[in-house]
Amino acid sequence: MRTGARLVTALLLFSALLSTVFPTVVSAQRTSRMYTVRLDGYVGQPPEDRREMADLRLRAAGEDVRFQLTSAKMLTGSISIQSFLSRVRPYSPNLILRGPKDPLARVSHAPRGAVLRITGSWRPGSQDLLVQSVERK
Repeated sequence: MRTGARLVTALLLFSALLSTVFPTVVSAQRTSRMYTVRLDGYVGQPPEDRREMADLRLRAAGEDVRFQLTSAKMLTGSISIQSFLSRVRPYSPNLILRGPKDPLARVSHAPRGAVLRITGSWRPGSQDLLVQSVERK
């Protein structure tokens, strides 16, 4: 009986230890991964006879912008573009662009049809894209 009580006590202590250490380790692993992504596309809706890689809604400087993704590339990390897109599609808007005012204004004030290349850092589980650059093509 004493051996059983010791075993139960040891299991409870081990369980308590795991419950305090394990979430911290998992959380640290989740929050440390940032991926750099390059998004090429144009502002507005696609012509009736075209279908692009993805039809995204971007929020930049408080404005929602419809963005037709024509090509994309993960510049860092091992995640695929398809996985990235499947993770941001459920959100509305799909991505919230964050960063300096000038690059965000290039997106929010872009006229319909403007071709843009947006490069930024993204963390899985977030809809935030930390914008590094916005180029008009």
